Amino acid sequence: MLDVKLLGERIKALRKEKGLTQGEFAKVLCVSFQAVSNWERGIAPPDLDNLMRIASHFGVLIDDLLKEPRGTLCLGIDGGGTKTEFVVVSDEGEVLLAFTKKGCNPNDITYDKTIALLKEGIREARLAFPSIGYVFCGISGIAVGDYRTRTLADLKMEFPSILFGVESDSSCLFMMDEQAEIAMISGTGSAVFIRNAQGVQRIGGWGYLFDTAGSAYDIGRDAVTMALTEEDEKKECSLVRNLLMKALGVDGMRDALALLYREGKPRIASLSTTVFEACRLGDATAYQIIDKTASRLATLLNVATETYGAKPYAIASGGVIENNQEIVLSLLKKYTDVYISVPDLPPVYGACRLALKLYGYEGEHFYDNFKRTYRRG
Repeated sequence: MLDVKLLGERIKALRKEKGLTQGEFAKVLCVSFQAVSNWERGIAPPDLDNLMRIASHFGVLIDDLLKEPRGTLCLGIDGGGTKTEFVVVSDEGEVLLAFTKKGCNPNDITYDKTIALLKEGIREARLAFPSIGYVFCGISGIAVGDYRTRTLADLKMEFPSILFGVESDSSCLFMMDEQAEIAMISGTGSAVFIRNAQGVQRIGGWGYLFDTAGSAYDIGRDAVTMALTEEDEKKECSLVRNLLMKALGVDGMRDALALLYREGKPRIASLSTTVFEACRLGDATAYQIIDKTASRLATLLNVATETYGAKPYAIASGGVIENNQEIVLSLLKKYTDVYISVPDLPPVYGACRLALKLYGYEGEHFYDNFKRTYRRG
């Protein structure tokens, strides 16, 4: 049986997402304003011809307008300084779509660019799967100032038919191990989070202008500084300096300054890969740079346990740790007794689970299905 009320609500939601008034929408379909009003209020449904035109205009199937959804699709978003990952899942954990876009930390790229990127990604996901009804965004830097409140309000206005959750990216990590009281992120940026009865507190994570707490940016910046100093003092070229020049395509480190200032934090952070390469090849300078990073991260972990009373067990993520586990974890053991667990799924898994939490249902085999079907976007 056709639910005229539900059909009207869906037409109204799709119209609002397009930014159309009822009058503008009526002109597009060559019908009266009153006809659109009657559809949306559930007084009378559009005929078949108009249904086809409505579905075509919004890029959806007629079935998506008429039938009750068999299951609610959810979208999990994990946004960091370098990349933002979008994953559409069923309530049973089947990954239906995964793709990535640039980083979306508002402290790096401005709030306007962050919200534009999120809207673009959500539209892209909904174009493929119009029945997405729940979205969770775990975004690096979103807890600063009023960013979270603004993001939630702007997304609700843009997509009124969707229920949203917006929190720091640490929420995704905590969702992956609900027993952990400490979450450590070491990617383009870095921070440690403590979860207790008072909520979630952050240690470090002040942003790249002030933070030195062991991120990819810190490693890249320290390596560039070392190489420039080495060059100024006309010292013998170290392996890490030589690899940096190759990675940057220059004959001298001074030649790379204009490039690095122009491309900024993401480019400098990307050089951490070169530093780890040099470390694996036995370069002592590279080892010292990474060791300093491990020491800074360990200090934050020790504050979490000694000052905040958290259990000495941390779940960790971020490119620095995920791509260099053996080196980083062995160095961290020199400075802290906190046990560090690196999950076998990315943080966007936690974002998907939080999206399902908004829905209120999660399949019994969600983890297994996600792991089986997930491929990095």
